[in-house]
Amino acid sequence: MTTNNETNNLEFQDENELNIREILHKYLIHWKWFILSVIIATALGYVYVKLTTPLYKIETDLLIKDNKGNLGGQDDLLKDLDLFTSDKIIDNEIQILQSHTLLQRTIDALNLQTTYYSTKGVRKHELYNRVPCKIELLKADDSVDYSLVYTLNLINSKEININGKKYPLGQPINIGGAEFLVTPNPSAPKGELNDPIEFMFNDKELLIESLSGKIKVDPVSKQGTVLIITLEDALPSRGEDILNRLVYEYNKAAIDDKNQVTSSTLAFIKGRLEKLQEELGTAERKVENYKSGNKITDISSQSQIFLQSVQGNDAELSKINIQLGVLKNIEDYLYSARNEQSQVPSMLGIEDPTLLGLVNQLAETQLKRQSLLQTIPETNPIVISIDDQIKSLKLAISQSTKNLKSGLQVIKSQLDSKNSAFQSVISQVPSKERGLIDVMRQQEIKNTLFTYLLQKREETEISLASTTADSRTIDVARSGKFPFKPVIQMIMFVFVLIGLITPAAIIYLLDMLNFRVSKRSDIERVTKVPILAEISHSEDASALLVATKPRSMVAEQLRALRTNLNFVIPQEGHRVMLFTSSISGEGKSFISLNLGASLAMSGKKVVILELDLRKPKLHAGLEIDNTKGLSNYLIGEVGYKDIIKKIAQQENYYIITCGPIPPNPAELLVNGKIKTLLDQLKQDFDYILLDAPPVGLVTDAQILAEYVDATLFIVRHNYTAKNHITSIQNFYSSKKFRNLNIVLNSIDANGGYGYGYGYGYGYGGGYYQDDETSKKKSFFAKKSKS
Repeated sequence: MTTNNETNNLEFQDENELNIREILHKYLIHWKWFILSVIIATALGYVYVKLTTPLYKIETDLLIKDNKGNLGGQDDLLKDLDLFTSDKIIDNEIQILQSHTLLQRTIDALNLQTTYYSTKGVRKHELYNRVPCKIELLKADDSVDYSLVYTLNLINSKEININGKKYPLGQPINIGGAEFLVTPNPSAPKGELNDPIEFMFNDKELLIESLSGKIKVDPVSKQGTVLIITLEDALPSRGEDILNRLVYEYNKAAIDDKNQVTSSTLAFIKGRLEKLQEELGTAERKVENYKSGNKITDISSQSQIFLQSVQGNDAELSKINIQLGVLKNIEDYLYSARNEQSQVPSMLGIEDPTLLGLVNQLAETQLKRQSLLQTIPETNPIVISIDDQIKSLKLAISQSTKNLKSGLQVIKSQLDSKNSAFQSVISQVPSKERGLIDVMRQQEIKNTLFTYLLQKREETEISLASTTADSRTIDVARSGKFPFKPVIQMIMFVFVLIGLITPAAIIYLLDMLNFRVSKRSDIERVTKVPILAEISHSEDASALLVATKPRSMVAEQLRALRTNLNFVIPQEGHRVMLFTSSISGEGKSFISLNLGASLAMSGKKVVILELDLRKPKLHAGLEIDNTKGLSNYLIGEVGYKDIIKKIAQQENYYIITCGPIPPNPAELLVNGKIKTLLDQLKQDFDYILLDAPPVGLVTDAQILAEYVDATLFIVRHNYTAKNHITSIQNFYSSKKFRNLNIVLNSIDANGGYGYGYGYGYGYGGGYYQDDETSKKKSFFAKKSKS
């Protein structure tokens, strides 16, 4: 046995299924529009793909070497605090690779400020190397219009045509404030030399900003130091050149930074060598002049040995003096107020490993600080931490310098004491030899120092030449074989989706904006009045359709309405029915006339009264004389038998026409004679049908409501306004009309009527008699069914 809950669940499921069917049917009946929309959208998608510039993805891989020095416990502490871990260094290198300076150098090196276009084909497309001429922007003032497009044609090997004017090839040209140089391109294909091209200049700052947004630098992993640099470009060869040049400029900048200290040392050595070369030449000439003037060819062996000892002591003293001078430079550097921007002094001659290590770390730390300041402000915590590290290094260097300087002072004092002892010995040497020893001593000092500096210069130049960048290119820039944008499959899918969504959205919007009754649910949501029948739309021009086409679908639906009347008026006896509607044109006259014919076919005797005394339609559709009628009876001119007329097309079917249109229809209906008429008709007829005026215009129908057994309110599909259904509910609640029911008329299955309703609209499958080709509609048919 089925419980109430189970029954409710089944009803709920059926209602949901019905709603889904209704929604789908609303869209599926317009399938032709969907197909047309998809075809148009697909065509637009194809055009979009053809007109869109394809983009290629260019990629290069760069390994950042992590060769960081240690600062002892302090560096370990900073690593523990995660201030200088590898991922933060990688972030800095990413910013440097996208920096303004490197991009500007790349643009200048590749002459990207000039963009070339080919005018062949449907749309313009960019060119890179396949151009007849290379154009370099030499100078541009503030009046240059960067949106101006120039047209260039190569006339011959010496002349070109730009915007219709001839100019010499290879000489500066000034147009609109832009001075540029046009030179032939030897790598251009010969078959394309005479093809015209277009070119334009780009604002360098905007070009840098655009390129910075296109270049993406991402680490392979958080712990790794490999960077993947990608660029999206319409020209693969140009994109590869940009990335390769960017990496080259990045490595070159890194090498230049590392060579700052070495270059400073080399400059210092070269300066000292120039001075020593002059001093050595002077000393050699003095020796030569002294020997020739005193006719001395050689000195004694004892003096020679003594001279060598003196020279050795002098050479040591010279090295000590150089070292003290270097330490003096370091002290001056440490106490300078703005030494962060200057180079670390040369460490020539300094052999103390502690001091050398500290100075090298100071130089590296300051270079790191300068690199960071290109991308982040000085207030950044990382920069502040580096500043603290620089201060600690300077303190350590200062202390180490003082210690080393103190030791060198002791050594210098010892060497000075030896010099004093040698000087006392020299005084005992014969005068000529003593003079020669003095001049040869000066020569040897200069010569030893000169040789020492030459050796250091070579070592420094070797170090300068062998400097390498802290990065290595794993893979040079390479482009994909096929463009990655536009994605044809995705674009076509999106356009097809748009083609499906567009008509669906239009149908939904029209449905939302529709204020007329378009489906059964529009009635059921507003009123509880039963819907007694649903009548399909017919193009047939016949007023009495059930007689002319008894097998048509509308005739069958009217028979179904006839059957349903037994549930509305179950009691035996005379049955009086009132037909009305909200406004004119909803088909009440058609429904009442044909329902009466259907009742007459079943053997019942039926009469229909044309009570629309203002706009009568029945007699015109049936072509019946209307000289005398209801209006004559109500004013007492004729009797009951004089106004009843037989309808020739249907047996047992009679009509009382309206007669001449009176000036006061409502007053005639309340004079009491209509009740008398109905009482007389009940004695002779089984069914009495009252075709009344619309209730929304006049009160005639409400006057007649007290005399009837049932009221059929006609609602027309896609014609009756939804707000009129509210009036029907008000009539039902207030019980102004007895036994009120609704007949939904003129349902157009092709007009989006709800799926699953009615009597198989449009799906007769040959069961019903098909409508013939529509004839010219009569006045009555237009008003009642169209």
